[in-house]
This record gives sequence, C-alpha cells and structure tokens, in this order.
Amino acid sequence: MMAERILSNFDFTKHQSGAKNFFAFNIAEFEKLLREKDELFWQKKGEDRALKLFHAAAVRIPAYRHFLQKHKIKHEKIRTVQDFQHVPFCDKKNYIRVYPLEKRCWDGQRHSANILAMSSGTSGEPTLWTRGGFQEFEAAVTHELLYCYLFDIKKYQTLLIIGFPMGTYVSGVATLLPSWLVSQKGYNLTVASVGTNKGDILKIVKLLQKDYQQIILAGHPFFMKDVIETGKEEGIQWAKKRIKFMFCSEGFSEEWRRYVLDQIKPSLGAENIVSTYGSSELLLMAYETPASTALKNAIEKNKEVKTELLRRWSPSNLFQYNPFFRYVESVKDELLFTSASGVPLIRYNLHDMGRIIPVAQAKRAFPKLKINWQLPFLALGGRSDYAVVFYAANIYPEHIRQALDHKPFLSKITGRFVMRKDYTKKMEEFLEVNIELRKGVKPDSSSERAIQKHLFDHLQKVNMEYLDMSSRHVGKSRAIPHIKLWQYQDAKYFKPGLKPKYIST
Repeated sequence: MMAERILSNFDFTKHQSGAKNFFAFNIAEFEKLLREKDELFWQKKGEDRALKLFHAAAVRIPAYRHFLQKHKIKHEKIRTVQDFQHVPFCDKKNYIRVYPLEKRCWDGQRHSANILAMSSGTSGEPTLWTRGGFQEFEAAVTHELLYCYLFDIKKYQTLLIIGFPMGTYVSGVATLLPSWLVSQKGYNLTVASVGTNKGDILKIVKLLQKDYQQIILAGHPFFMKDVIETGKEEGIQWAKKRIKFMFCSEGFSEEWRRYVLDQIKPSLGAENIVSTYGSSELLLMAYETPASTALKNAIEKNKEVKTELLRRWSPSNLFQYNPFFRYVESVKDELLFTSASGVPLIRYNLHDMGRIIPVAQAKRAFPKLKINWQLPFLALGGRSDYAVVFYAANIYPEHIRQALDHKPFLSKITGRFVMRKDYTKKMEEFLEVNIELRKGVKPDSSSERAIQKHLFDHLQKVNMEYLDMSSRHVGKSRAIPHIKLWQYQDAKYFKPGLKPKYIST
C-alpha cells in the first residue's frame, strides 16, 4: 500500500542521515494522504506508534527504564492504548531534572545526537536538548509541507527572513535547519537568518524586495508587528509585495491578526499569517491551516460555536496536528505528548493547557467549515504552571494578552507586557501590568484607564477564579489591575532581544 510505504519513512529506529532521507521523500504523495485518509486513520497510526515508542524507550533508554521501575510499571503489560493511559506522565520536574542528559538518550549515548539546543528558560533555568538525523528529517518534511501548500513556494520566488533568536536558543536553529534543507530541494527559496535585529530585517527587505515575488517573515508575532509598523514609517510599501508570516511561541486574537494584515493591505486574507506550535523539547507540534483559522474566527465571533466546542474556555490559538507525528492526549485540560524527539518523551507534560477537537465535532459545530487535511484540531491555552497567584486567583499571561489584542489599543502598544504582584505599604496585594508602547507613543492617563477597564472586564469574563475573587471576596478596588505604560524598549522590562518573559518577581 502507498500509505504504508510513505509512512515507513518515519521509522524512528532506523534513520541515520536526515538530509539523505529528506531529499528522497515525496511531499506530494504525503500531502495526498492528508487529504484522502480520515482522522481515524491518523489517530490509529499515532496510537500504534506511541505504543511502539513506549516499549522501545522502556528497554533502550536508561532514565525511562528507571522511571518506570520507580512507578512499578512493567512495560510488557501495556498492550493497548487504554493501558497506555495508566502510564505516569513525566515532566521537567520528575524526569528531565532528575536524570542526566545522556541517560535520557537512546542506549544512554548522548553522542548519537548531532545537535544541541537550549530552551529559553521561560519558566525556570534553560535546559539543553539534543536532536539527530531523524528529528531533522521530520522537521524538514513538516516545513516543506507548510511552505509548499500554505505559502506556495513552488509557484513564487521566495525570500524567507528568519527573525527568531539565533545562537543556541531553539526557535532560530529549529527554523533555519529545516528551511535550508527545503531550499536545497529545487524550490525557489532563499533563506536569510537575521535574528531579532529589526534594523537588519528592514535593511534586507529594502535591498532585496525587488528580487523576489514573495517574502515570508518568520518570528515572534509581536516582534513582527513592530517590524511591519516601523517599515511603514520608513517608507516600505508592503502592499506592493506578496507578504506572508510564520509565527511561533505566542498566541493572538483574530482581531490582532486582522490589524496586522490591515497594516499591509486591508484585502489580505487571514491565511497570510500562519502560526505554529512548537517547543524546545518536541520541536514543531502543530500549525495553523485555513481550516483552523476559520474555526478560530467562528469561535471568537459565534457564541454558539464556542459553547458547543469549548464552553467558557477561551483558546489563545487553534491548530491542526498530526497524531502520527505527535500523539497528544488532553487530561484535565493539560496536554500530554508522546514523541520520538531527540530525547524521546512519553506522555510528557509541558503544562500547556489545551483541548483536542475532533474533525467530526468541528464540522458539527460549524457546518460551513472546509477542511483539506483530515487532522484533529488542538485548542491551546496558556501554561497551567505559569501564572501570578493574586488573592488565590491564578492570573495567566494568555488572559492578559487576549485583553490587549483589542483594536483601539493595537495602534498604540507593541503587544509586549510584564505582569507582577506587589504589595502596598499596608501589605495589601495588587496586580501590576507593565505594557510597552510603540515607538514615538508617550504614556498618558486616559490610555491607562481605558486599558485598565477593558482588562478588568475581560478577566472577569474568562477567569472564574478572578470573577469570584473580585465580586465576592476582595472587591473591585483591590482586584482591578494597576496599569503602567512604558516607552518603547525601556531597559527595565523591554530590552530588545530574546523571547519576552511575561511574569516578573
């Protein structure tokens, strides 16, 4: 069967040369499978692969073998996907920080991996992660799929400008390597790996825009918003060029997406921005498609659609994902991943909040939805372990971000913010939200009051703990956030450079 022949390329036990296997891989055949095979096919393939990876890891990875022994799990007794649900989850605290890196690699040999990268340390100390040939092959296939079928690089001569942080931090390297492999496969794709230097990005656009039919800007969304706005101020006529975006790491609303597209050309469709979901541990896990963007827009605008799919829960992003590559479970609104990563991970808990929406459920809630790739949807929230505890209510950065993605604010702020809890002289708690203004915009009290009111109303709408605390316990006067507006790139909270941290102690 064609399907078995194609999927046999993804045998994680056999790959040696990622580049060699990638150049022989037929992306058109794989994309055809995504359109023709239904969701149950991919789910079953994902379950089988997850079980195979589990048993291999239980035998060949010293750390995981000890982890199972400690939890009194005999891998031979785990025969079905129902059995698999009883395997304890692992995370940074109980697995990554307990066992040294080499013990978490295949056969306890770290040198079997070719690349070292580092996480950004958003929720603690940075962590080293390894990758080898198989991970680069898999990442290159996914990027080729997105570039070919969402960005149309087969048709347009394309300049890809990577604005993620470079160095050892994973986002830049994890975009550059697969993109370079794709560029070597006969496409009209040129890659410029710039990093987070806005001036250099704009300089390359000015110098090379006439030489390419299409420019893809890849980076964190709020940084790229700043690039577009500054470019307009410097005379770049974005509307004259075919502009696409590939984002990662941060969520945003459909109102925010529309604002950014309007800065280029009001007629641009939502599909010109493609956000992805990745992590240092698991690399690229999910991605936006025209179907996921349409469904997210319906969720934000249609209360009935949202209620049927998610009830009161408000996602920051909505993606499609392939269970064959990343087997995902949602347990008590936390996502568990099983993946043949550089460090293989079994039921790994990123502490990201999320829910899975099957294709059938999405079509039932939104009958007009057109789905090309028959893959389930992943609604993503914030981190369950990354919040400010304010009068016993968990305040998540995602909720602050959602409130700031409000059209009246978008022309004044960059989108970057830092929240913190502090105390008055009488030792009463207060929540402070520090917000970066766009270049040239000065702080003013009327903007502070408008943001304060909107943020308070939004938190009461999306956060039940906050609603209960502010309406029944401490009252509005103590619960309402304190807003501080800071000038562009102020050194205290908003130095240019790496991925921003949203919580300060």
